Amino acid sequence: MERHPMAKACVAAALLLLASPGAAQTEAGNGEADFLNALEGRFSGDGTLQSAGGSSRSLSCEFKGDQQGLRLSLDGSCRTAAIFSATIRIELRHDPKTGRYAGTFRESTGTVADLGGRRQGERLTPAFNETAESVRPNPPATLTITRRQDGIGLTLRGSKPGQGQNLDLALRED
Repeated sequence: MERHPMAKACVAAALLLLASPGAAQTEAGNGEADFLNALEGRFSGDGTLQSAGGSSRSLSCEFKGDQQGLRLSLDGSCRTAAIFSATIRIELRHDPKTGRYAGTFRESTGTVADLGGRRQGERLTPAFNETAESVRPNPPATLTITRRQDGIGLTLRGSKPGQGQNLDLALRED
């Protein structure tokens, strides 16, 4: 029985993948490293912070992203026209075995949260669950980090409307 040449090629490719299972993970890891690398650098921009009561503040922010392999840290500071200012540190790491991201969010006014989730396309949307360390714990939320052509977008949305704070930032690469 003679086999079709295309079938031989498919069998050879399958055997190659079985012989080196790390190859697929490496490709996935490289995609994640590329995504994280796009978040490295200096970014600045504006946004809003909306409190649970509905009041809103305009923010001006600066962030620095530092990527090392499948790890990223985003260190930033935001301020309003008034005296309010805060620093933010987001640390993320990608686990190629599970395909998930995990990390932490820390803000100088007392918010501390664990992050965990997956990336879809240009968007990383980890769950945002405040820890016992948080000064004023809020309900669970979702943090979204979006890679854009000219920078990054950061949004934080509470899971329960009217509770917690919402944050919207559009940051351009400097």
